[in-house]
Amino acid sequence: MARRRAAEKDGERRSALAAVSDRFKKFRPASQVLSLVRAVPTRFPQFDHATRVGGLPVERFMLLHGPSNEGKSMFALGLCDSFLARDHFALYIDAERTTPGDWVESLLGTNARHPGFFGIRPDSYEETIAQVRDFLNTVRELREGKKVPSETGAIVVVDSLRKLVPKGLLDEILRYERESGEDRRGRTRKGSKLPTAGNDRGAQLKAKMNAAWMDEVVPLLEHARAGMVAIAREMVDPDADAMSRRFGTDYKVGGGGAIYYDSSLAMRVERARWVTKGEGEEERKEVYGERHRVTIKKTKVGNKEGRVTTCFFHSSNGRLIRPGFDLARDLIELGERFDVVKRKGAWLQWEGRRWQGVNTAVEKLTADPQVLAALDRRVRAQFERQPAAEHTADGEVLEER
Repeated sequence: MARRRAAEKDGERRSALAAVSDRFKKFRPASQVLSLVRAVPTRFPQFDHATRVGGLPVERFMLLHGPSNEGKSMFALGLCDSFLARDHFALYIDAERTTPGDWVESLLGTNARHPGFFGIRPDSYEETIAQVRDFLNTVRELREGKKVPSETGAIVVVDSLRKLVPKGLLDEILRYERESGEDRRGRTRKGSKLPTAGNDRGAQLKAKMNAAWMDEVVPLLEHARAGMVAIAREMVDPDADAMSRRFGTDYKVGGGGAIYYDSSLAMRVERARWVTKGEGEEERKEVYGERHRVTIKKTKVGNKEGRVTTCFFHSSNGRLIRPGFDLARDLIELGERFDVVKRKGAWLQWEGRRWQGVNTAVEKLTADPQVLAALDRRVRAQFERQPAAEHTADGEVLEER
């Protein structure tokens, strides 16, 4: 009886709201505004599974950081390759001015010369803002003008935020030092509200630029149906406690708080281990590539399985298979976890095919793109039924191969 009365009252309230709904004609229903997360599948199956949306989200800003030379730029270029493979647009901002063209071709193959792949090496932060604005507005105009399919999107990669230098930055730093009234001991003059010597004026100005840019670029990304990945500088934190140093979290990310606050995904890429010929002492000397860990520390697109969600991707140095991404190893690892690929001793088996050892399986699968694509589809079909990597209460990965 009580439930029926409550249902009747609820119905009366809904009817009353419906009766006055015409007063809100200038507003759109929330179900139309708060749309589902759109995502583009990537060449990293473990990452696509970990995001819980099947790929890299679009209409979002994302932050990427990690130790130097451990896979950040490679991962970012792999995301570009994934968008280009589906005929989306990609803009790579090489602010570091160190990305070799031949390396990009080894990673992206024919997509390195895709007509929708663009790159810039800007001279200033202001130039970057203007060119990204123009790029995103052009993508939107092309789609709305039906010059490209309606589902066409884009990705923008900034490598890296640290190297985006505002115009006149050096002059501003020198002026600031003159006006701060610092003596040789690094103290400000009495009554001054300016920071003491040692604070990085350049970092402060860049952080302000980052915050202002986020305010502009976030709505542009939505209108262009684009995802933006910015690589930020990671530095050792001298104030980190013993527990942080023990678990390898004794670092901090530069660029100011805005880039983390506005990010829908905050990701850290690092080398997990080397991929070697075998487990023996002598065999370990032959390296075939690297296993890279991607830790998703923040997500606004899907649930985290614990405090963080962890996934992996592999790269090849060319000794076993062609140099670049090692998709076969990614799929074998995920296939074993999903019980799609069976292991008996040193043998791996999948749908009547048997390989002795992971390296043999990687060679055979890489040499047969059709079979590799079939395994990719079979593994991805398990995404909805399989949880992401398990973690302890402290966020450590339980499973570590």
